[in-house]
Amino acid sequence: MDKKLTPKLKSLKEEYDFLHKKIGELEWEIATKFYGRKAVLRSESETLEEQLDNYRANMGILIEKIRNEVTEANKAEREKESSKEKK
Repeated sequence: MDKKLTPKLKSLKEEYDFLHKKIGELEWEIATKFYGRKAVLRSESETLEEQLDNYRANMGILIEKIRNEVTEANKAEREKESSKEKK
């Protein structure tokens, strides 16, 4: 299902894809951090968890921006359609 996105939504989609990829990479790194190793420093684990928390927080903020932009785009589209009907 392809939707024609506004330029702003295209930009937000790129940011979303970037964050989504980074979250996945960090989750994979956390899940496999002991692979081939006998031990992992606590600071290393904490750093990975902090990074993951930060990316997740940024994702939450971004999703709110996306929702707001979708609302604005829908509003603009309705106004555009309404003005066409009046003509």
